[in-house]
Amino acid sequence: MFEIHNLSIKYGEKTLLLPTSLKFKEGKLYTIYGKSGVGKTSLLNKIGLISEYDPKVTYIYDGSKIDTSNKKIVSSFIAQNLAFIFQNHNLINDLTVYDNLKISLDFFNLSAKEVEKKIDDILSELEILELKDVYPEDLSGGEEQRVAIARGMVTDKNIILADEPTNSLDSENRELVSSLLLKLANKYNKIVIVVSHDEYVINKGDIKLHFEDKKLIGMKEDIECNFQKEWHASKLKKHIRLKIQKKRKVPPLPVLLLILISFTVSLAVGSMNIQSLFSSKYQRIISDSLENGFLVINDSIGLGTNKVIDDFQSLSNKEIHQISDSRNVYKLEPYIEFPSMGMTFENAENYLKISRDFSPNLSINGKNIHLSKNYSVQPLFNTNTTQRQIKYFDRTTNRGIFVSESFIKEQKLEDIVAGSEMTLTYYVPINIYESHIDKEGSYSKSDGDLYVKEEQTFKILGIVKEEFPFNYSVNDNTLFMASDEMLKIQSKYIGAESKRRETIDDLPVKEWAPSAVHVTVKDSKDVPQEINRIKNISDKFSIVSSFENYKEFNKGLKYIKNFLLIISFVMLLLVVAILSFVFFLINRTRKYEVGVLKAMGYSTKHVFRLFILELLNYGKKIITLSSVLLLILTLLAIQMLQLEVVDIIHFYLASIASLIILTFVVLMTSGLIPIYLTGKQPIVDAIRKNR
Repeated sequence: MFEIHNLSIKYGEKTLLLPTSLKFKEGKLYTIYGKSGVGKTSLLNKIGLISEYDPKVTYIYDGSKIDTSNKKIVSSFIAQNLAFIFQNHNLINDLTVYDNLKISLDFFNLSAKEVEKKIDDILSELEILELKDVYPEDLSGGEEQRVAIARGMVTDKNIILADEPTNSLDSENRELVSSLLLKLANKYNKIVIVVSHDEYVINKGDIKLHFEDKKLIGMKEDIECNFQKEWHASKLKKHIRLKIQKKRKVPPLPVLLLILISFTVSLAVGSMNIQSLFSSKYQRIISDSLENGFLVINDSIGLGTNKVIDDFQSLSNKEIHQISDSRNVYKLEPYIEFPSMGMTFENAENYLKISRDFSPNLSINGKNIHLSKNYSVQPLFNTNTTQRQIKYFDRTTNRGIFVSESFIKEQKLEDIVAGSEMTLTYYVPINIYESHIDKEGSYSKSDGDLYVKEEQTFKILGIVKEEFPFNYSVNDNTLFMASDEMLKIQSKYIGAESKRRETIDDLPVKEWAPSAVHVTVKDSKDVPQEINRIKNISDKFSIVSSFENYKEFNKGLKYIKNFLLIISFVMLLLVVAILSFVFFLINRTRKYEVGVLKAMGYSTKHVFRLFILELLNYGKKIITLSSVLLLILTLLAIQMLQLEVVDIIHFYLASIASLIILTFVVLMTSGLIPIYLTGKQPIVDAIRKNR
């Protein structure tokens, strides 16, 4: 028995039905009739619990009160006991007749064969079995009506509510449906409640209820409201899994739209990650292009020069350690210079006279050349700038001499070509002697280099360009040698020749130490930071750095990064807007399905799960297609930016990760918002407003 107490109907301020109580018994066909607009359909919706919740109304089924404030319980009650046959049919247009019926059977523990048999039986009884695989839009009005009736009856529920079930039927099918409804009530002991204006159907009713003057005439009025317990579901599956229907006639996401969306998404995600990659690549290019080394001179006399003067005091071991003590420092090398004339233990007494009378010369390819100025062999430190400023004759070895372009022009050395050799005399520093300098009446400690003389023939390995930015020597840029080769030569002589005497001209002699060191940092962007750090060690230190402006380069890099970031952000917003709009529209048109499914007994949770599964399905398609397009973008990026394997992997994986996050976040928010809002509506409104 199904009882409803204190039921009333209002439309705005207008009362359609005064408070009344209803009792429906099994085995009876109830027909409700009345004038059009009196509220018959509203009454049926209220009886069937698909109208807006009304706390004043009490529903009792078989002595158990239904907690209508609990939407989950209402859904379970509808799923187990209530079947609707709607006046407007409310079939899901993209599903076949078979799937429209099958979806209402997913609550019950039935095998696939049992489901198919039940559907075939009811379709046969209504003489529409041949329409099993047809879509609703291909049905006539009468056929669609019979399918709607079949869907309401296939679940074999105890209460069947039918709104104008014979509206679109001819006389033959009207008789068939009317007899079937009566049979369900009388033979199968169902409660069948029919709203109709068809006298033939009305007269079939065991109990006829006339709806007029805001009353329902024909129902016993003194019905007591008695119940013993709360109603709970007993026949339903514990876990209802609403599956995606694969046979939709019109896929919610057409192929062309899918391709367009995937292309836009991949482009946005790719641009977002390419800007990061490009910035990183550009930073590396800048780092590799900018000079990553500088010279630290111990200007103990305070001359403020960028030249390494022999009289400068040598750096202590502590100072050298302090200079090198940074994780940014890659290499620290002493500044060594091999001049064309130097003081030795042998010529110390007459050095000033000898040096005044000295006339430098060297030979190239056996030809002796007298020079107009002194020369020196200076170190070439292996830095970014150095490599770009050399015209190499031979890259296979470091053992040889490089000649500066300016020295060639000044001395008119025209015969230097690949394969040329140079024989020269040079002096290798092996010790230092301690001294002092009188500067404006103030004495400052100093020291000078003691050398050993050497003559050797070297292969000319290349020419140092005139625009070489470093000029550390008082002899200007003349000859160069790789710094590590110079260190090898010096080490050989220091071991064999150094400290042969304790003093020279009463000046103490000690082990050789540099008065300048060259610092190479790992990344050129850290040069300014390291220069500032070293300046703070001692105010005597003079730093000679590249001519390049680090701040300007970094400012340019920052500008490019920000510009690319803005472009990526705009594209990302565009993609989010497109995805949100598309999936909002897709699911907006399907909000009607939410009402239909809930009228079958599916809870908001079940419906949400269905749409989440469908959105995940769309998301997988978008991600798969976008991944392919991203692969193409990656290949293009390889060509444009000359990427390394690590860069390629990083870019692609970062793009895929961004793609997954972006796609699912946007799909879930844009796709589920309309569904969520619809799920909050009363069932009848979800159907009526979104049909």
